[in-house]
Amino acid sequence: MKKILCIGELLIDFFTTHTEVSIIEAKTFEKQAGGAPANVAATIAMLGGQAHFCGKVGEDAFGHFLKQTLEQAGVHTNHLIMDPSAPTTLAFVSRQKDGERDFIFNRGADKLLSVEDLDLQQLMTMNLIHFGSATALLSEPFSKTYEQLMQTLHLQNHFISFDPNYRADLWKGDSDLFIHKCEPFVEAANFIKMSDEELLLFARTENFEQAIEWLTKFNEKTIAITQGASGTMLIQNGQITTVPAFPVNSIDTTGAGDAFVGAVLYQLSKFKDTNLSFNEWVTVIEFANRAASKVCEKVGAIEALSALKELQ
Repeated sequence: MKKILCIGELLIDFFTTHTEVSIIEAKTFEKQAGGAPANVAATIAMLGGQAHFCGKVGEDAFGHFLKQTLEQAGVHTNHLIMDPSAPTTLAFVSRQKDGERDFIFNRGADKLLSVEDLDLQQLMTMNLIHFGSATALLSEPFSKTYEQLMQTLHLQNHFISFDPNYRADLWKGDSDLFIHKCEPFVEAANFIKMSDEELLLFARTENFEQAIEWLTKFNEKTIAITQGASGTMLIQNGQITTVPAFPVNSIDTTGAGDAFVGAVLYQLSKFKDTNLSFNEWVTVIEFANRAASKVCEKVGAIEALSALKELQ
């Protein structure tokens, strides 16, 4: 089974325990481990794959909690850096009456990951590489490290997976800058996962058919467009199909997209060759849809992934 490396942020999410209130009004919060690439790594490990995580946290109580959480999920943390000079990144989130998120982001150690922190020789031994950080491209040195590592691994013919993970809260509406920073990853990736909203963003259109037409220039790549209850659109070498979603009594969709990506990479790690046929990809996406639906049945991200053990 191939080794999979997930690179990006690992942080603490503090969710308000009250519904339909702002952070100003909220009195109590619940601590949870978070970070999109960490969720992907935990998914892979929960399914029985060889997941490795690379990122940086503070050498504080939160950082130790996050490291322990990943290890309990079965993720290898030998590439997790604990920085004594910076605090672990924290996010405070509530959902208001109008459905909009109230969001405060206290960024710390995750943005400080540098090339000097990395054991490149060991990272080169990984087979599948996933870039899917919501924060990695925001500022240096992390953004520079992220792109340099991607280019290095790409030149060595590693299989690259990319999930843009656009968060309007973090980019303050500057979607053009976000797209510009994502372009090298889109060009290098073998597998790309986008939500339907992200597809429209990248294609710079509000017309879904035009957005699909925009995708045709990436025929050499395998692309999955997740559409919630409508299923997942799979595009490869001019072939397009929609793989149905599984019916689910959804409680919380947090981490569903990450579980989808993790389930895809877990299955790819079991193939001798990642050049799958279209029909093989359909089977992979069916399993990934099932994994995403399982996660929606529980609250939280990494905590909800325990449901995936049923799929092993």
